[in-house]
Amino acid sequence: MSSRRTSMDTSSVGVTNLNENSTYTDSFIVHDDKKLSEQERARIKEFGQLFNRHSSINRELLEELFRKEPSEYTQTVYRYASRIYHCLREEQINPVLKALSNTKEEQTQAKKATLDVPKIDYASDKQKRRTLKLAFSVLRYQKVIEELLDETQFFSNFPDLKDETSLVSTILYDYLSRKFQPRDVPVDVDDKEDLSNNDQLVTTIEYAILQERTHLAAALARNRIKSQALSLEDLLPENVREVQQHSAELPVYAWVNLIKTDMETVIETFENDENMKRVKSIHDVDKRAFCTDYHCSNLLIFHYSQKHRFANHRLVRDHHLYLQDKSSCIAAHTVRKLITRKDNICLAYVSGGLLLQLLLVLTEELESKIYAFGSRTDENVREILAKIKTLGVSEKRVKLFKERFSDVNFDEINMENCKVILCNPPDTRSALIQPLEFLYNEGEDVTLLKHFSQPTENKGFIRECIQREAAYMRQALRYTLAKAIVYVTFSKNRSENDDIVHSTINEQNEQRTQQKKENGVYKISPPVLPIQFGFRNEHMSILRHGTFIQFESSQKMNGVFVAVLLRERERRRSVISKKKVDDRDSDVENEHKPKKESSQGFQFETEVRAAQRRQQQPSKTQRKSIGTISSNRRSKSSANLSRDLANSSLIHAETKPAQQTQPVKTEPKQLTLSERLASIGRITSTLDTTQDEPNMDNESVQTRK
Repeated sequence: MSSRRTSMDTSSVGVTNLNENSTYTDSFIVHDDKKLSEQERARIKEFGQLFNRHSSINRELLEELFRKEPSEYTQTVYRYASRIYHCLREEQINPVLKALSNTKEEQTQAKKATLDVPKIDYASDKQKRRTLKLAFSVLRYQKVIEELLDETQFFSNFPDLKDETSLVSTILYDYLSRKFQPRDVPVDVDDKEDLSNNDQLVTTIEYAILQERTHLAAALARNRIKSQALSLEDLLPENVREVQQHSAELPVYAWVNLIKTDMETVIETFENDENMKRVKSIHDVDKRAFCTDYHCSNLLIFHYSQKHRFANHRLVRDHHLYLQDKSSCIAAHTVRKLITRKDNICLAYVSGGLLLQLLLVLTEELESKIYAFGSRTDENVREILAKIKTLGVSEKRVKLFKERFSDVNFDEINMENCKVILCNPPDTRSALIQPLEFLYNEGEDVTLLKHFSQPTENKGFIRECIQREAAYMRQALRYTLAKAIVYVTFSKNRSENDDIVHSTINEQNEQRTQQKKENGVYKISPPVLPIQFGFRNEHMSILRHGTFIQFESSQKMNGVFVAVLLRERERRRSVISKKKVDDRDSDVENEHKPKKESSQGFQFETEVRAAQRRQQQPSKTQRKSIGTISSNRRSKSSANLSRDLANSSLIHAETKPAQQTQPVKTEPKQLTLSERLASIGRITSTLDTTQDEPNMDNESVQTRK
């Protein structure tokens, strides 16, 4: 009892002392309050209001500190995203194997090969979007999540979950982004999705993470302090972080289905029904304004804040508008400029079918048919045909092939009147700013996410893409009936853009001797789309060397490279003129051939006559008698010589105008050796006739005697 009393006494003493101290402090504060200035009193008052429960400032602070983060994912989405992450995650090299391996090839063999992502049957498009978003986020934060699990020894505390590393990492990222708050019913979920929490394994992992959230949060704080990261995003590598920042401000692009509606109707819908304003430039676009694109005639541009609203817009649901980035529309509009009525198109890689749909819309008036390759499976073919039906286009305008474009034998496939080949091989996609939206809209392979989550470039993957692109371009050159090739990539690497085009042209020139000349050769052509120079606030040059179009990656659009190759065939007029020249050359040769033969015969004849003259030469006594010939005979022979020379000069004068009438050679023609010998033969013939006359005179004199 005494102890209790003493305790009570001490407690009472403490209370009295506390009351005394409180009165002392109050008196002290009151005493000091008289010495404070008015400015200091105002600051103390504001400081007190911050912790006043009835203050609005305190409520905002409490709401920020204890704000409930909304949940986006269900247990089903956890499962689907973990499957994708398990197949695409980068497997770390075992340190023991790394120490034993001597070369880089042995180190890469120690890594786990990328698995094929299984087919996932999504309940709705919203579920697919959320699944891809979660899988991509976990891939980017893979290193951070694995470090947290190692530091907290999570799998040592829960050994039963060690075989479920991918599922644990997927759920842990969601709890990290929501500050380890318990998961509620997700917001904006489709009615087709399963909202029940019946997955026992997922529930067990969630309870384990909540149980270890203190240790996990502490480890995350240490990593942020060590890396001087103000937020969770600052823990990412710089190149991955920049892509994420630019993608947040990328405008919304949508092209109009000109088969079901027209541009004027859609523009009036936004202006009248939604009170939006049409502006002239993309720089003037805001939340309540939009504009039309300069390069693509049926493309509309909206503010990035309208992305979620347009995903469920009435025009999108009715298939009057299709969401697609401008970078994917440039190639289709380039092809449209190169074809005329009834000209067909070859699409090298159909992908998910959205580019094919745009080509069908742009060529509806021309009644063009499209041959598309790379549809892979029967299921993908059915999906593409179902999308084409939503356009309001007949399936007869499309012919799909499962084979890859590089493996096709054109002799076995009938591509009637195919004039343009759109060569769009799968590349590294390194110029994309929004890989997730590109993957969802274009229907690309999910393995694309892996290459965007790595901090460094995969050189092996780049070499593989370069080889594939070169094979596609060589295959396009083999089709001799096309008149143009449009080469497009979404890469920023020069080795995939300019180098591929130039190497293809060089190979073609080297093989030109083996090919038929009538097929012609491809040459790089300037762009066919309109180019805008000197535009206000336009710092993005799209021309490369005056021949290529390349949009660099920016906050306005994804990057794209486009090259146009036109086939130059030999013109008919040039062929006809060449034949005429060849005929004239042959006629000239035929004219010269008999002359040459006659001159050779004349030369042979003079040699025979010279031999006869030697035989008929008189003796010395006869020569003396010849010397006594009168001067009249000599004057007569000289007259005959001058007459023959005059005749030969007239013959040369008549042949010169005939040679000048020939329009082949402009330079003065030089006499050949045979012609010179012929002229010499003519002169010697005149001399022989003069010497024959005295012999005849001698014979006449002897007969008289």
